[in-house]
Amino acid sequence: MGDRLRLEAPKAPRWITTEAGQWAWVVDEEWRHSASQAMNVDVRRQLLEKAEDMRRHGAMTLV
Repeated sequence: MGDRLRLEAPKAPRWITTEAGQWAWVVDEEWRHSASQAMNVDVRRQLLEKAEDMRRHGAMTLV
């Protein structure tokens, strides 16, 4: 993840602790908006799972 992207995105909430979650926060504005609105633990878990899938899919398309 580039330093430029990291500087452009606001700081991630404390509950986003996974590498994929941090990645999604920086690179996907729609995911970041959903995550910033998520109050429910189940919704947060679903978002982190989605981030894992997005990252896995994104990494596969780059190879």
